[in-house]
Amino acid sequence: MEKTEARVRIVVEGKVQGVGFRYFVLQKAQELRLRGFTMNLPTGEVETVAEGDKIFLEDLEKSIRQGPRGSTITNVTVQWQKPWGGYRTFEIKK
Repeated sequence: MEKTEARVRIVVEGKVQGVGFRYFVLQKAQELRLRGFTMNLPTGEVETVAEGDKIFLEDLEKSIRQGPRGSTITNVTVQWQKPWGGYRTFEIKK
């Protein structure tokens, strides 16, 4: 099966800060061997940018839509893009 490299930007709104959301995303992304980052935005949302095999990115999106216990998601914005490269690992940006 052919790998399809892609990039996705996901912004999650709701009760997503202070509930371990970024650590939840980090763990999922590392399990899926994705590259990129997740970070809190000053507006209260959490942004995730990830690159890797499109199938694994879709798995990450599904997990993010569910979120960790304690989170309440009110909106998810997903933008698919061409991969840019430049990420070697997945990390939490401060």
